[in-house]
Amino acid sequence: MKALWIVSLICMWASIQPAHAKTYRHKLLVSAHPLEPFIITHHGEVQSGFIVDIFHELEQILGRQHSVQIGSFARGIKMLEKGSKVVSARYRQTIVYHRAHLVVAQTPARLERFKWVGPLLYDGPVLYQKSKDTREFNSLEDIKQSDATCITQHKVRDSELYERNQIPFHETQSQVRAIQLLLQPKSRFDCTMLSLMNTREVLSLAGHPLSHLKAMNIQLPAQGVYMAFSLETPDDIIAKWQSALEKLNQAGKRLEIIQRYVPFYTAELEEKLRQSVQPELQEEQE
Repeated sequence: MKALWIVSLICMWASIQPAHAKTYRHKLLVSAHPLEPFIITHHGEVQSGFIVDIFHELEQILGRQHSVQIGSFARGIKMLEKGSKVVSARYRQTIVYHRAHLVVAQTPARLERFKWVGPLLYDGPVLYQKSKDTREFNSLEDIKQSDATCITQHKVRDSELYERNQIPFHETQSQVRAIQLLLQPKSRFDCTMLSLMNTREVLSLAGHPLSHLKAMNIQLPAQGVYMAFSLETPDDIIAKWQSALEKLNQAGKRLEIIQRYVPFYTAELEEKLRQSVQPELQEEQE
């Protein structure tokens, strides 16, 4: 009789629960694209890189472990824009898979499209011309007035700058190819933009020494490099990752990790790059 009474109570409780009541589990799908020395891969698998090492440190602080899926940058951004993935499971449990990409430069065009954790570091773009080119360029206006044409990898950062300053440019799918086209005999291209943090690696892949290029005397704004998350990612998840990064900073480990791969990236250089970030992005970081 007592057992029957308990069963009746359970049935009554179940009947008055909302039909749509569910519990939610939140998980994170992490992607990255090969980009030495940020992300170093071998046969499509993550091997090392300073962003990889920083990410593993953040995981340890949070007590979480995630696999990192390697693919193209374009696909990573597309998946972020696609948003979180909801999968219904048994027993009224729903799993929500939020998305993050490890290396994304924060630009005005991207600012409202994602949620951000960082900056992990700052990277400064440098405009180069062929070392044999005797012309002097001291401003973006000089490039425009000379009817120079830049060749560049398809990057939002680069295309925004060229378009804003009305500088003719042509895009390729890789920075290596852009360098090769710039430095080929009788090239119709005059300049290209390279990132400070991986100039030597890209030039090595392109088969050219740095002496084949000459940096223009033009100061360009730097950009913060962040982890970007899909917009549906709950704010408390973003806050936990940001808090972990702040703990890493306080221990001095973030800069230490970067310097293992890029010794010239000092605190003084980082501050100089940070100060050159575009005003609208500086406000966001502060």
